[in-house]
Amino acid sequence: MEQETIKAPASTQRRRIPSIDYIRGVALIYMVFFHLTFDLAFVIPTEWGRAAYYANEKIVIFDTSSFILLAGISCAFSRSNLKRGGRLLAIALVFTIVTAFFFPGEAIYFGILHLMSTGMILFGAFDDYLKRVPAAVMIPVCAIIFTLTYRISRGYVGIKGLFELYLPQELLTNNLLYPFGFIKGGFRSVDYVPLLPWLFLFLGGAYIGGLIVKYREKLPSFCFADPLPWLGFIGRHTLIVYILHQPIILGVLYAADYLMNMGK
Repeated sequence: MEQETIKAPASTQRRRIPSIDYIRGVALIYMVFFHLTFDLAFVIPTEWGRAAYYANEKIVIFDTSSFILLAGISCAFSRSNLKRGGRLLAIALVFTIVTAFFFPGEAIYFGILHLMSTGMILFGAFDDYLKRVPAAVMIPVCAIIFTLTYRISRGYVGIKGLFELYLPQELLTNNLLYPFGFIKGGFRSVDYVPLLPWLFLFLGGAYIGGLIVKYREKLPSFCFADPLPWLGFIGRHTLIVYILHQPIILGVLYAADYLMNMGK
């Protein structure tokens, strides 16, 4: 039996697909939870908060990956990635300034917003050229480069345990090239998502998004279902939630901590 599909006219090809918003919404909810564990581990320390943070420290990498992949996919639905990227880069720079003031030893120098904004700008600038390369070629190439450069911030490229090619020490003597993943020991940032390898996950997502747009009318019907509008709403407004969630969480935690210690 053929799977049910919903056809969409060409004029609606760039409209949102609810299932993408749902995935983004779930990823955002988890990220908010992880940041809460960070606050309870290091800002207003608690034993259970520290335990929760370390229990999720390795899992959150999958959440970060999904955000970056979805950001790339969304490029295919945007009318102006240059404008979106420019606005997001401005917000990312504000994050750098604010975190440098509050966390001078671990400021966000090149976090997920810096990465996504740079990806949007590059994709917007070179879109015409990128479209000339088939997705069937670029998606595997991006996957291979992402895999080989995944541990570049640790000083080598390759696959751990299979083959490892260590970088020239000249690249690791300072942090001038930190946006690309070349850092020396002691570099710290509360959020560090360098261009290598993450730009290639973003770019792979952009090509996947192009395929989604191209074959939109062949997508199964569940991709267009919207049974949980509140989750889709969160997925459509991830940037606002991302900007506001930490000030709100910290405000609540500081207020609770103050009230609990009033009589002590």
